[in-house]
Amino acid sequence: MDNPEDPPALGGTPWVSHGPGDTHGVPPTGQAGRTFVSRRDLEDADDILFAHPPRKVTRWLCGCGEDYPCPDVRFAQLVRHASVRAAP
Repeated sequence: MDNPEDPPALGGTPWVSHGPGDTHGVPPTGQAGRTFVSRRDLEDADDILFAHPPRKVTRWLCGCGEDYPCPDVRFAQLVRHASVRAAP
């Protein structure tokens, strides 16, 4: 990569330091005493985890195993509803 403005050939963006005081975006090094993430990354992760709590979701299943009402049940309900309205 001769020109830093050129996109990388294999995808992704190269890591570029913005100066000696830049603590955001420090690449992982794996060396002793170095961190894999910056303090800002940890703060962002905490914000994301707070904004995306898990939820318990309950759903009904039909006897055939599909979500209730399955297409067969919908058809049967339509027929029953039509026959009730048609009755004198």
